This record gives sequence, C-alpha cells and structure tokens, in this order.
Amino acid sequence: MANYAVSVLATGQAVVTSKYAAPETRRKVPTVMELALQNQSISIPNAQELRVSPLRPVDINYFTNVAAGSATAKVAVHTGTYGDSGKINVTYVTHVETFSLPRKLAYNSILTYQMLFNNLYEQKWKNLRTRHDTSALAFLYANRMQLSKATVDAQIASAFPSGIWNETNFAAEIPQADKTRFAQKIKIFLAARYFTGQYDIIADLQTAAEMEFQFQQGIGNATNLTWQQAGLNIGTTQDQIDSNYAAGTVLAMPAGLFAGLVWNEGLNRQGVNAGENSVGSLGTIRDPFAGPVTDAMMMLPEAQRNSGVAIADISMYTARADTSANTTGGSTQDIVDQWELSLTIGYVAPPLSTAGDSVIHEIAQMT
Repeated sequence: MANYAVSVLATGQAVVTSKYAAPETRRKVPTVMELALQNQSISIPNAQELRVSPLRPVDINYFTNVAAGSATAKVAVHTGTYGDSGKINVTYVTHVETFSLPRKLAYNSILTYQMLFNNLYEQKWKNLRTRHDTSALAFLYANRMQLSKATVDAQIASAFPSGIWNETNFAAEIPQADKTRFAQKIKIFLAARYFTGQYDIIADLQTAAEMEFQFQQGIGNATNLTWQQAGLNIGTTQDQIDSNYAAGTVLAMPAGLFAGLVWNEGLNRQGVNAGENSVGSLGTIRDPFAGPVTDAMMMLPEAQRNSGVAIADISMYTARADTSANTTGGSTQDIVDQWELSLTIGYVAPPLSTAGDSVIHEIAQMT
C-alpha cells in the first residue's frame, strides 16, 4: 500500500471538483476572495518570489502625487520639486484547517476510507474559502476611503450637493429619491474623485437585487437601459457590508486594483515526501473548486496555470494511535492520518499618500 495517502488525496481532488451543491455542507460563495485572486498578477506579479519566508516582509513602493503649481509667469532662475515615493507593507492572512482520519474507521462503517476523506477534504476547502472571503471583505471595509466631509464635499461638488458624505460612517449616502439611479450615482461619485473607467463593485444582497431589477426593466418597457450597467463589474456578497444601512450598501473601486496575493512556503513549493510516517509530506494543492487541470493547461507555465486560483500548503503525516475512545469505530491499535490545509493570501489595494484616502469607497442606499 505504498503512497496510500497520496493516492487518496488525488482521488479526493477529483471527486470534490464534481460535487459542490450538497445542502448540508453548503457555504457562502466566496465572491470577494475570488475577485482579489483574479487581480493578483496585476499588483505585484512576483510577490510569491519576493516573500521567501514568513519573516520577510513584502513592500509596495509607489510614487507620491506631485501637486500642481500656481505660477503664471516665467522666471530667470527657476527651481522645482523633486517628487517623492512611499511604501506600504503587505499584510498576509493565513487560515488553517486540519482533520484526522483513522484507517480502521472505514472497516467499521458502510463508508470507505476514500469516501470519508473526500467529505472531509471538500468541507475543509469550503471552510478555507469562506474564511478567506470574510477576511477579504473585512480588508475592503477597513481600508475604504475615510476622508473628512469638508475634503470630500469639495471633491464631489460637481456631482452631488453638500450633505451626501457621512464622515462618521465613511459612506456616500444616496437619497431614496435617486434609488432608480443608484448605479449612475456610483459612477459619478468615483468620477468626481477622478477615478474613471471600469469599476469593480461588491454589493450586498439588497443592493445587488435592486440593481439587477433596474437593469432588466428596459426590456419590459421597450427602453434601452443597458447603459446603466456599462462599466460595472458587480459581485454579490452574502455578508452584510454595513449594519448602519438597512437598505444596503456597496464597496466600489476602479477595476483590477484590489488583489489577493497567494503565498506558499518554499519547502512546500519544493515538495517533501518521506512516506507514511511521522515525518510525512509537505506540498501545495490547488483549490479543487477552481476546476480540473486540463492537458492544455499543463502546457502553460505554473504561474500562468494557477493565475487567479487559491493554492494551499498541505501537510500530512501518519502515526500509530489508540482510537478506542470512539466506541463506534475506534480501535486500540490503529493508524491515523493527520492532514492540514493552510491558505495564505495577502490582500492589497493601491496606496495613496493622503491619510484616510483610498481607492475603495462605500456607497449606501438610504431608506
């Protein structure tokens, strides 16, 4: 039974890919995490190589803004500013899920060892995805724009009357009268802040449903309303974004700027397989819910093949144990496989030099 645990892992990976909808094991859809992973190659393409150890920080270096001058006439001896740069540190978040599986358990059950493993492996990956989605949303909320009312009102004066920015909740509050133009209010708010182009939107269930309803009314009314959703990449979170707003809220930002940087330890990337013993094995494993790796994908470089996919560190070792405490399936002389999945992602957004400023904005619908 050489490499028994390895073969079980391979089968579990295949089974999980084709099984995702059992009501008992349901989890939320990790929309926010998946959005971040899609952009990991944009922000710091070589972040995996830069962080060679958990003890080594990864910084984002950037140029700070050069303010406009006020001169209107030439001078004989002119001088100028040099400009400056800054940096922020990427904070990585690690979530770990462990499980153990006594081998004799299957002999006392109608379920085979492979079936037991498949169930545990699937649910642990769901837990990792759910936990990281919560962390990703928490990052967005904590790092949303938090400027003062006086500063924001001056910036958005061409788009909104004074009073729309709540400097206590750090949210732009859209009046009930403008409910049918909520999507447009998102666009003009960001445009007034000089963020133009495509936008990524994380919407709670209330605002997502409202915008979906608005976008579909054009067909029934013989009116073209498709322009309302143009430029908006809307993802729905099943979490509440802000309890201050009963009618719902969104987090809006320029497209492609919020990123999740997956990181794996060097020894795991290298791979260790000492067999089924107390040393065991270390490696990396692809998110099974990202779908199977096809032959065509195997022709691509590893970084490109795994772009936008969560890759976890995996650890496994085997030890003898007394599992008789489990009176329904244990034994005084058993062999137990111990598994650990560890998913590390660094969430980042482009830094801005002004304190409290951010590319992430909360926009709320008022009742």
